[in-house]
Amino acid sequence: MTQKKVLPLIVREPVVLAVIALNGFLLFLDAFPSVNAHSHVWIQWVDMLFIGYFVAEVFIKVRHFGSFRKYFADPWNVFDFIIIALSTPALVSPFVSLSAENAGALTVLRILRILRLIRPLRLVPDADKIWPGIYRVLRASVGILLILVFVNLILSLMATLLFGGTPEAKEFFGNPIVSMYSLLKVFTVEGWYEIPELLAERGVSSQYLLGLRIYFASTVLICGIFGLSIANAVFVDTLVADNSDELEEKVEKLHEELREFRAEVARWNNKG
Repeated sequence: MTQKKVLPLIVREPVVLAVIALNGFLLFLDAFPSVNAHSHVWIQWVDMLFIGYFVAEVFIKVRHFGSFRKYFADPWNVFDFIIIALSTPALVSPFVSLSAENAGALTVLRILRILRLIRPLRLVPDADKIWPGIYRVLRASVGILLILVFVNLILSLMATLLFGGTPEAKEFFGNPIVSMYSLLKVFTVEGWYEIPELLAERGVSSQYLLGLRIYFASTVLICGIFGLSIANAVFVDTLVADNSDELEEKVEKLHEELREFRAEVARWNNKG
């Protein structure tokens, strides 16, 4: 019986998690303008050491498993590798001088550094149960989301035709895209009354305001409350579906055993 090889201490999960926490704290400090102005250079170099550690972690684990194929056999290792690969371009940031026009590239590099903080998600307690549940929720909610998007599209087109012709309302209903954003706020049942109140201050007619308020109130009731409630119900039901399936399986086994018991009793009665 062969003894399973133990990972080197430097790349075991508690050590990796501690390094990620320290790296996250460093990036947190660097996000403050006052700290960034005085300490950005040395923080950047320390961050490069963290990146070097994570790259070394990959190769140490690959050597431990024996090959990349065996290393990638674990989906979490694939997840780690992708995150690390996406963050390694930040290694070039201290050596690249970017003009103001290309400052967006530097922002991308900084965002890629932050991606490393996603890795502790794999260490969430009961992650083996949570992530499959989230996957089922996303798969089951596609239909609901498509319906909500389609309804929002219809309502935005109607809002553009009904209310977009008024100059005071161009900001909210000037075209279908702007109307979709305005109605999205209505969907979330947050501040849905603010647009009518603002248009009232701008002096639109009372008939216009009455129609807009009725339209918004109907949208809140149908989509904001009823529609989102259905979506939440689907999310919750799908998330706990694994427990329901397990209970149904146990009940089905009990029914099968009960049928076998009744059949056995009937055979004994016939013999008697």
